[in-house]
Amino acid sequence: AAHANEDAEPFVVIQAGRVITVTGEELVGAEIVLADGKIRLVGQKLDYPKSSRVIDARREVVMPGMVLPRTRWQLSNYSRSGIHADRGAGKEVYLDRIDFSPLLEAGFTTVCFYPGGTGIPGTGAVFRTAGDQAIRELGPGYVRITLSSPARDKKVLRDAISRAKKEIEKVEKARKEWEEKRKKAEQEDKEKPKETPKGEEQPDKEEDKEDGEEDKGGSSAKPDDKEKPADSKEGDADAKEADKSDTFTPPKIDPAVLPMVQWLRKQDEAPPLLFELSRASDLHHLDQVLETAPELPAATLYLSGGTASDYHQIVEDLAARKATALVQPHIGNLPNTVTRYNLAAELELSDCRVVLMPSSDSATGFEVFRSRVAEVVRAGLPRAAALQAITLRPAEMLGIESRLGSIDKGKDADLLFLDGDPLDPL
Repeated sequence: AAHANEDAEPFVVIQAGRVITVTGEELVGAEIVLADGKIRLVGQKLDYPKSSRVIDARREVVMPGMVLPRTRWQLSNYSRSGIHADRGAGKEVYLDRIDFSPLLEAGFTTVCFYPGGTGIPGTGAVFRTAGDQAIRELGPGYVRITLSSPARDKKVLRDAISRAKKEIEKVEKARKEWEEKRKKAEQEDKEKPKETPKGEEQPDKEEDKEDGEEDKGGSSAKPDDKEKPADSKEGDADAKEADKSDTFTPPKIDPAVLPMVQWLRKQDEAPPLLFELSRASDLHHLDQVLETAPELPAATLYLSGGTASDYHQIVEDLAARKATALVQPHIGNLPNTVTRYNLAAELELSDCRVVLMPSSDSATGFEVFRSRVAEVVRAGLPRAAALQAITLRPAEMLGIESRLGSIDKGKDADLLFLDGDPLDPL
């Protein structure tokens, strides 16, 4: 048995009928030990201090809180177009003006608000749906990039890539100029003649001065000490010292294209990119643009559209790039047929990673979400994948998987309690 024996630390112990960790086997008759809002232990027959606060949930199922990766719930509508990766949806969110109760009642403990508009309208913002306001903001999410109108959006993306490359060129040019100036200054220092040490220069005059004699005119100033003009060599010396600085200060990058610059430079801090499609052909339009910038990952995609979408035509292409596909849980028809088609299952079984979101951004859409997930599971989507698709995978998509999305040691205790299986419509 595992131990949690730090008696001085306040523990909360949840005795659960069943624990769905989503990263391992489901545990029957298990305990979850919490401390300071974090999961300390998960398992069966755990030892913990007798002073712990115990929550009796032996008739309930405990799972991670669900993560909603895309919503504008109760935010105002607006239209923004062009390149604005520096704009963030977080500035639109006033927690005290949003009624989060429909989200909470549906089981969503974390949401990502996305920026409205087309092209590259900005960056999403991740928030908890409850709790102390000091801990509810979890930071930026993905950069939203639309491809729903190729004639318009392809040009925006091309322009963004072009601007990002020019920003990189600007930095490299500045670095090259700095290095050249620095080398030049160092070379001039080496070539400069050494000055004769004081005491060896005109010894007779120095001796006269020791007798207290003054130069004619009553001044003891040396010829070299005459007042220097405004453009004296002192300024040149300061400039040379700056040129010789060991630290290069790059020019500021245009924030509107900074994420593109980070991806092109293959930097670790580059934010996630979410490309939004409305039909299968949009993927090929996207790939055409990215031929000039293969560093940009076209692997996280929102497949929007109705129940008769044509995404079945690109399932193999998505599987080849091991894409993460954000889709709605519904059973649709193949275009112009009565043939039923489970897009989520087809993607998952083809080696893609499916992320599920409600079919509508409304209280009703939130309320029926788990029932819709149950339908695609009954129609072929593996249960384990479905549970990850509403918890861990959206957390990974938002870059918060180290804190949320599963019941594992060290993660935040964002937990959902149900009186039955999460995929039971009742």
